[in-house]
Amino acid sequence: MQRIRMWTAGLVSRVDGMVSRIENHEALAASAIRDVRRAAARATVQLRRVRADGARQRERLAELREEQRSWEERAVASASEQREKALECLRRSRRAGRQARELARRLEEHERVEKQLAADVARVEDRLGELEQQRNVLVTRESRAQALGSVRDTESPFGADVQEIFGRWETRVAEHEFEGGCLHEGDAFAAEFEEREEEASLGAELDALLERGSAREES
Repeated sequence: MQRIRMWTAGLVSRVDGMVSRIENHEALAASAIRDVRRAAARATVQLRRVRADGARQRERLAELREEQRSWEERAVASASEQREKALECLRRSRRAGRQARELARRLEEHERVEKQLAADVARVEDRLGELEQQRNVLVTRESRAQALGSVRDTESPFGADVQEIFGRWETRVAEHEFEGGCLHEGDAFAAEFEEREEEASLGAELDALLERGSAREES
């Protein structure tokens, strides 16, 4: 039990030390979190073993107490007829009682260590949650800062190179459109509307001229 307590105490202190050494670097943080997660897994397995051992001890304690009571009843039942047997039954009852008291004492210490170990495991799991949350926040902040930095770079004098790249790209796309006939198709489409608009304008002008001619004849 002493070794278990020392191990858990050392585990918690190592976890606290990890937090102070973590830098704002995703790879280092991920490595530290993996270490803490493995430590938490080992502690959880150890806690299960301690709890299982405690359950076995409690079961054995119940058996010893039942054995003590059973031998005591046998001693009482045999006392009137077979005194020697009654004394032997009582002797065995006392032995079972001593064993039960000793086991109860060890079980009390075992349960105290079990509670401490459970508390240590909870602390490690809480610390693990804090580290994962801190990592996620830092990753988000770093990604945002990098994105904003990229935008500022395009707006700075050095960003002129980026704009020049886009300009050359746009020119090349326009050349491909011209070579593929996209621009001609666009001009023909626009020309159809322009032709209709011109015919409507000419028609309106002709109607106006005819109307003015009719008015002069009538006068």
